Amino acid sequence: MKKIIAFLLLLLLVFTPIVGAVETAPRISDREIIDALHQLDKRVALLESGQAKIESSLAQLSGEVSTLRSDLMNLMFWGFGVLFSGWFILIGFILWDRRSTLKPIRDELKDLEIKKVDQMLQALQKLAQDDPKLAEVLRSFSLL
Repeated sequence: MKKIIAFLLLLLLVFTPIVGAVETAPRISDREIIDALHQLDKRVALLESGQAKIESSLAQLSGEVSTLRSDLMNLMFWGFGVLFSGWFILIGFILWDRRSTLKPIRDELKDLEIKKVDQMLQALQKLAQDDPKLAEVLRSFSLL
C-alpha cells in the first residue's frame, strides 16, 4: 500500500508543474471581438475578390485554350491536306512519267513492225514474179 501512495505522490509531483503551466486567457472585450470580426470580414472580402479574379482568369484561360485547340485542329487539317495533295501529285507524276517514257519505245516498236512488214511484202512481191499463184493472191489483196 505504501508503494501505491508513493507512486501517487510521485505522479502528483510530476504533473503539478505541467498543470500549473497553463495560463489563463485574458478577458477579451466586446470592442476587441468586433475589431477582430471586422478584420476577418475584410479578409473574407479580399478572399472573395481574389476568388472572383481567379475565376475570371480561369474563364479567360479556358477561352484561350479552346482557341489554341481550334487553331491546332485547323493546322492539322491543312497539314494533312497538303500531305495528301503531295502524294496525289507524286503518283500523278509517276504515271505521267511512265507514259512519257514508254511512248518513244512504242513508237520505235511500231516503226520496226512497219519496216518488217514492208520487207516481208517486198520479199513476197519478188517471189510473186516467179510464182503465178502467189501473184494472184497478192493481187486479190491489192498488194501487187
